[in-house]
Amino acid sequence: MDKNAQKLLNCLCNQYDRLAKNLQHRPFPEFSETIKSEFGYCYVRCAVGSQRFSIVSVHFAPSVRGQGILTAFIDHIEHNPHHYQGVEVAIIENKGLAQHLLSLGWQYKSWFSKVFFSNKPTLVHDF
Repeated sequence: MDKNAQKLLNCLCNQYDRLAKNLQHRPFPEFSETIKSEFGYCYVRCAVGSQRFSIVSVHFAPSVRGQGILTAFIDHIEHNPHHYQGVEVAIIENKGLAQHLLSLGWQYKSWFSKVFFSNKPTLVHDF
């Protein structure tokens, strides 16, 4: 991972930790936030009553793509769950990423999404 990709990853991880710590004392933390960096952004949210941290959308600069940033970010979330009990990656357009996550034991969010949205799945992994 080059220096710029590492800067983006550090931004994502630091903002995730900040969000989780700020919301840890709320019984049903709800938020929608865009984590921004000069090398891209990541839209994340947590729905009311959800136990999962959801990655909804990512857009990384072409210069940092393909360096494992999203995978490393998901690893950070899994190793630092704070009060979350899982992670969700929503509406995956990258078929390679979807296959990679499925090979690691991730599951479709629901039977409905597996059948009707398999081209752009939402996958979940509980800790």
